[in-house]
Amino acid sequence: MGTDFGSYRSVRQFTRPANTTQYTANDVVGTTTSAIHSFTNLGKPGGFIQIQSVRLQIHVASIPSGMSNFRLHFYTSSPTAIADNAVFDLVAADRDPYIGFLDLPAPQDFGSTLVSQVDYAGILVRFANNTNTLWAQLQTLGTFTPGANSEVYELRVNALDSGYRSW
Repeated sequence: MGTDFGSYRSVRQFTRPANTTQYTANDVVGTTTSAIHSFTNLGKPGGFIQIQSVRLQIHVASIPSGMSNFRLHFYTSSPTAIADNAVFDLVAADRDPYIGFLDLPAPQDFGSTLVSQVDYAGILVRFANNTNTLWAQLQTLGTFTPGANSEVYELRVNALDSGYRSW
């Protein structure tokens, strides 16, 4: 049993497709190839972490009309493939690795960047013995039309080590 504890941060930056295809409530946001996002090196393989904060930054200068809250769904293994702008679905095959979700408030306009953040999330995660990666899907809870340019989304997950337990 390990006794050294630490803090971890993993950043996932992705560029959504360069189109103005409307996102409807419950759609996922991703790239042209996938809406599954991975966060690596968030703890020790086989260990526990507690998610402390999550920040969503969108690299655009104004809030798109209709954009509201987001929901970030977490998994302990990569979920079933899903494309950008598809409706979120927790399929039967993903029930076991599904950890839960975190609701992110509507982004705030900070000039050249939109920011949404949740602190002290408190989600406890146990990694499998061979990984320290979390996977996620970002779901929009509102309907909005993005800009025509490729927009960069950045998700930051901060976690604290909560111990190691050999099973």
